[in-house]
Amino acid sequence: MDTITIGEKIKMVNKVDSSTPIGSTATILYIDDFKKVFIEWKNGRIASFSDKQILDNFEKNQLRS
Repeated sequence: MDTITIGEKIKMVNKVDSSTPIGSTATILYIDDFKKVFIEWKNGRIASFSDKQILDNFEKNQLRS
């Protein structure tokens, strides 16, 4: 992933925290002035990561039809 876009669906491909399994999906909610990216996991939990963590550990979640 090379850009971060609000509203985009993303999928975790590398372990970022101990409580969320690889393959979990989330929606990008907000990016603050300090490059902190706030996401909402599919289960409704809110989390935040640095923009570098998002770019390095997530990929765009391509919906398959």
